[in-house]
Amino acid sequence: MGWNMQLVNKGVVKFDYQFPLYNFFFPSQSFNTFVPNETELSQILAGANAQARSRALYFHVPFCEAICTFCPFTRGLYKDEQDIDRYTQALIGEIEYKARLVDLKAVPVRAVFFGGGTPSLLSAQNIRDIGKTLHRYFDMATVEEFSFEFNITSVTEDRVKALAEIGVTHARFGLQTVDPQWRELFNLDPDIGRIERAAALLREHFDHVLCDIMYGMNGSSERQTLADIDKAVELGLSNIDIYPINNAATSVKLHKQIRARFAEVMPAMRKLNMKFMINAHLRQQGYVPYNGHGYVRRHGASAALITDDYSFIYHEHVYGYADHDLLGFGVGAISSVAGHVITNTPLREKYIKTMGAGQCLCQVSQHDPVLDAVKPLVLRLAYHGSVDKRLIDMQSMPKGLMARVQALIDADLVIEQGHHYRLTRLGWLWYSNIMFYLIPESEQNILRQLVFERLDTPGRDITEDELIYAAG
Repeated sequence: MGWNMQLVNKGVVKFDYQFPLYNFFFPSQSFNTFVPNETELSQILAGANAQARSRALYFHVPFCEAICTFCPFTRGLYKDEQDIDRYTQALIGEIEYKARLVDLKAVPVRAVFFGGGTPSLLSAQNIRDIGKTLHRYFDMATVEEFSFEFNITSVTEDRVKALAEIGVTHARFGLQTVDPQWRELFNLDPDIGRIERAAALLREHFDHVLCDIMYGMNGSSERQTLADIDKAVELGLSNIDIYPINNAATSVKLHKQIRARFAEVMPAMRKLNMKFMINAHLRQQGYVPYNGHGYVRRHGASAALITDDYSFIYHEHVYGYADHDLLGFGVGAISSVAGHVITNTPLREKYIKTMGAGQCLCQVSQHDPVLDAVKPLVLRLAYHGSVDKRLIDMQSMPKGLMARVQALIDADLVIEQGHHYRLTRLGWLWYSNIMFYLIPESEQNILRQLVFERLDTPGRDITEDELIYAAG
């Protein structure tokens, strides 16, 4: 299944197939890789400080009480609270280590994100200890968005209060679905009442409470997805992130369970039609999009394609301008900085032991600076819906990339307005394909290989009907 995705122009159908990843990292972690010594890492971080004007921080907490079958991230079960305490000290140790190499207050931090795994398994004391370290080594006065992921089973009053104390502004949890059968398949807690109680407690302390919803699974239905949206609205949530299931990353166990229970495949065209339905339903409920899959509640919601008064600032740095970078901390965490991608060891015990010994075990991938320069056009435009050409070195844009941008304009997916490129309404529907279409061919090949290697795993598959549009 090694197709080259083609831009077509047949009514609402704009591409011949759906690339089965909806978010991906760019540049990849496969260029000129090496394990840096302390001097080399210090030089890379100093170069990042010299170029970056805005920064986001990511902290990875890999522990889970149960493994969700759809989750692609670095995570694992834990034995007891001592595991989490040891990891907390290692995480603090990494902050202190990097603070010795470079001035962490030199670049304004606009967003902080704690993901996992299940960050809400941190104790209140763990949270306060990490918060104290953050406020010591970073200028937290510039932070506009501080996100923290919860599992509903670990939402407690003491944790919530500790997070509010250290400055968390956005509480996030995975709703995914309220359907009992699918919650069982996803290995999620079946108690909907617990979701309701957790959401109510989070809303008491945070203005922004967000949930994730998945749709488009083989054997699922439009009615199910509408019910999931209605539950999120009923919970009074400020934000809803809703996206198709990533079948290239879900577990083999889930693939097998779905095939055993359902014969029906969710075709690509049906998923596209569901996005029309989801958008109309959420807008009617008072929510408007702020990126390719995120909605925010607004009173008197306008008909604007994407609201300009709210943004997911963390993703402004993952999918943003060349002078917006990302520093990652924790096992498997990624830092995307000028000319480099730094990836921490994915092995939890090795991470804890090496950080305890004052060593940061990581791998560096060094890439051509042009990949940083093109990021706004290849990612930000599609994901956030617009890009300001004045913030891009347009003279350094490769001719091939600009030809593809023009092809998107000709296909009514992108429009040029003054200093901006913007998605059209059709372009917004195809945002993830546009991202893939615009990245360099070398990066496309890396992603294709990743997907096809996963699909070659015995027990995991994606049928052609799930990917190919009936374009004729």
